[in-house]
Amino acid sequence: MNRYIIFDMDGVVIDSEGWYLNLLRNFLNNNNFNIPDKVLMETIGLDMIHVFKRIESYISGNDIEKLIEKYLDYIKSSGEPDYLKIAFPNVKDCFYKLHDLNIDIVIASSSPRNVIKKVLEKLDLNRFVEFYIGREDVKNTKPDPEIYNAILKIKKGKPLFVVEDSEFGIKSAKMAGLKVVAFNSKIYNLNQKESDYIVTDHNQIICLI
Repeated sequence: MNRYIIFDMDGVVIDSEGWYLNLLRNFLNNNNFNIPDKVLMETIGLDMIHVFKRIESYISGNDIEKLIEKYLDYIKSSGEPDYLKIAFPNVKDCFYKLHDLNIDIVIASSSPRNVIKKVLEKLDLNRFVEFYIGREDVKNTKPDPEIYNAILKIKKGKPLFVVEDSEFGIKSAKMAGLKVVAFNSKIYNLNQKESDYIVTDHNQIICLI
């Protein structure tokens, strides 16, 4: 078995966290929900259901399922981000170098599989990725460790480490017994204290191998 590394996608490969955070903020403001920005920042790394559960006390009296449906329609009407513009610098260079070192890459994301596929194709990274697991492939999303345990079963061995950004992603990987490298984009004030290492540039990942 080749050595391998697991990468989260949102907040690690692309800065989609900021794009979705702005959408959520605008949606809530448009629907007259006044939620502190600090609370919204604490939802980074969660899937949609957990995001709305996190802010439930601020939207009490509303049907969460109907609100989520309304938000999904809002997202669809907003189109999609320009993935090339929100890709982090040196991601492709890092993947190139890992490929040259014969290190496999696996993506573990809470995004839907069609979104993961589109991102990898737009950034021309799909040729470097062995496989990916998305929202539809697991019953429980991060911070539950199910997504990482699923990869361990497929690969039949542990990765060198996992690259995550959010507190919930890091917790998910640590609960699966994995070493975690936190990518700090310096954009958001994320809790990364449970990680084993912190990097601010993707090329620093190569130095940890």
